[in-house]
Amino acid sequence: KQWYQRRVAITAGIDRATGEDHFSDAFAYEELYGGAIIKVKCQWGFYSDNEDVQLAGSNPSAEEEETGEGGETKERKIDLVHQFKLVECTYMNKKGFKEWLTDEDNLKRWKKYLTDALQEKDFKLSDEDAAAKVEGGVMKEWKKELTNFAKFLLPQWKNVMIFHDAKEDIEGAKIFYVGDDSGDHFYYIKDLYRTDKF
Repeated sequence: KQWYQRRVAITAGIDRATGEDHFSDAFAYEELYGGAIIKVKCQWGFYSDNEDVQLAGSNPSAEEEETGEGGETKERKIDLVHQFKLVECTYMNKKGFKEWLTDEDNLKRWKKYLTDALQEKDFKLSDEDAAAKVEGGVMKEWKKELTNFAKFLLPQWKNVMIFHDAKEDIEGAKIFYVGDDSGDHFYYIKDLYRTDKF
């Protein structure tokens, strides 16, 4: 018998500022903080530059774990970092994170992203109606949920790593890794992304 793998459409999260993919629904995820944050399960592994992440159900042999074909040395990194070619954001410390969340230019840009997100969900919404919804409470509620997320993140800052894509655009979305007793997870601010199916 021959087996064929059925092609399944994958939804990717694309940074609205840089146009780069940061995650996809091929990885287990859940929405938190009133849908403002996406929590994606991730794991550490050994990867070489030209290798794809093995998703659930695959079983690479133990011998392949730390060296690739031709004896190529593999680097220990997070599967999502490898798959989406993410780069650690070294300039953002705890104080910088707080400033980033409250920066006026960021908030102005994010307000536009919230408006875009509403119109992507409901294509009948006019620019004016979407903007009115954002002004009328959506932005306030969203900021409240981001504050709640910050309250979760800040006390455990020693367990946090921050990533962005290879463009390292200061306006680009930041991704927050937390390794704690519940496992390893990436946290994404949902409306900084648009989605696309592949």
